[in-house]
Amino acid sequence: MSLLTISDYEKILNFYFFINKDYSDFINRTLTALIDFFDLKLTAYAVFDVNPDGQRSLSKLETLYLRPNILKAYKENFYAYDPFYNKIDTLRNSNKFKYVYTTNDLCYDEFLNSPYGESLIKNGIAYQAILGASDAAHPPMNIISIFKTRNEGNFTQKELELLTQIGKAFHESLNLFRKYTSQADKIFLANRLFDLTSVGFVFFNKNKDVIDFNKTFINYTAFLSSKPNINEIVYDLINFVESTNQITLDNLKENSVIKTNGFLVTFYPPQINQNQYIETFYCLTIRKIEERQPGDDIQNHLVEEYNLTKRESEILSLLVDGASNLQISETVYISVSTVKSHVRNIFNKLNVSTRSEAIRKIRKLALFENNN
Repeated sequence: MSLLTISDYEKILNFYFFINKDYSDFINRTLTALIDFFDLKLTAYAVFDVNPDGQRSLSKLETLYLRPNILKAYKENFYAYDPFYNKIDTLRNSNKFKYVYTTNDLCYDEFLNSPYGESLIKNGIAYQAILGASDAAHPPMNIISIFKTRNEGNFTQKELELLTQIGKAFHESLNLFRKYTSQADKIFLANRLFDLTSVGFVFFNKNKDVIDFNKTFINYTAFLSSKPNINEIVYDLINFVESTNQITLDNLKENSVIKTNGFLVTFYPPQINQNQYIETFYCLTIRKIEERQPGDDIQNHLVEEYNLTKRESEILSLLVDGASNLQISETVYISVSTVKSHVRNIFNKLNVSTRSEAIRKIRKLALFENNN
């Protein structure tokens, strides 16, 4: 029989609606809702990133009522010694889908005698519960910590049942939040990276699962891969780019541009998103070389106005696409030193000294041409 009342369930429902009403400040709204609906003030919200090797790092820690010195000490000295942090994957009952863990799930003496526990005791805190541990397998990890003082006593059975229901609501809300920010970041990255009307594109995540793609990508990849579905096509292209560059997807630091079968395949490095609480995006684009691009008139103008050679014009196009000197050399089959020589000549003819200046000059010319 449930220890919760109808009023408790109404608060849980209101908590769920409140934190999902506006995702622009998800962490702050979550902490505020814990106070407003359940009077849980001694709370903290932590975000742990996980790198490809499985190493965790604390990327964000926020609270509304805890003393700043507690958070500062945790960030600088104690989170690596936090018993919850160290045993997040092996806590008692971890084989079950559990929404709340408390100091009861640890050896309490171990908790109290750890540097982390000792620091909490000095600040009057003796008990802790965490929500969100069920998301440990889907980094980054979002963890809510709820603390009680020694005077308040340990968590009661009713409080544990309430925290379980709050944990369920938080878990579902986090999934919705990730979907929302995934869509928002995809649009943001697409607008930042390229003109969607001129290329085929595909977005995928760390697991190489396809998130989104356009029709142009499917049309172009029909010439590059015989695989029947989009995920297998992406696997083919990733393997092609990685083997050509002899570098893995996660280690890519700059755009990789490869010329194959009449197409330019551009592999973008892992993107830093505008929202840090979702998974990293990766992107591949495909541009047809033979196809007349919207910038052809501009390129012709550059050749005529600045006396660029055909090779210099080709290198300038790759440069604007973000290719490095090494990538340009591999694309047009000339040495890196020859590429550098061409780039210097291009800079001299355009009367610029850096790549960014050259790109700005071309964009200004593009704006002028389009207006005309």
